[in-house]
Amino acid sequence: MIRPLTLVTLCAAAGAGLYLYQVKHSVSELDRQLRDINRRTEQARERTQVLRAEWALLNEPDRLRQVTQRYLPLDAMTPTQFVRQSEMERRLPPARQFAGPPSLFAPTEPPGDGSAAPMAIAAAEPRERPAAAAVVAAAVIPAAVAAIAQPAPT
Repeated sequence: MIRPLTLVTLCAAAGAGLYLYQVKHSVSELDRQLRDINRRTEQARERTQVLRAEWALLNEPDRLRQVTQRYLPLDAMTPTQFVRQSEMERRLPPARQFAGPPSLFAPTEPPGDGSAAPMAIAAAEPRERPAAAAVVAAAVIPAAVAAIAQPAPT
């Protein structure tokens, strides 16, 4: 017959064995995760090195000079490109009267009977605006440009 102390010792040894197996399995799982993290870190370092090499190649001064000459044909500035404030009114296009937004519901082609044609023409015609609005716009635009062009007081 098995003595109770032997039975308790046998159960304790079996429990210790199961616990040891469980700890070993969790350690191997953590080791696998660590290897995976190290592998991904190394891949990220390699990608970073490749990107740095590409960045250095793209920012090479000779290459940048060639690209700018090819795609940005810039000329030196000339004094004729500068405009005095008094010449702004002469160089700006004249103010135009706003005709309103186009009608989205006006038919593009009139039907065969011609009944919708007057409606389409009426919708396409600009609304009557007072002439004073054009005069005000012509006076306000140069003043606004002049206010923007003046440097801020220091």
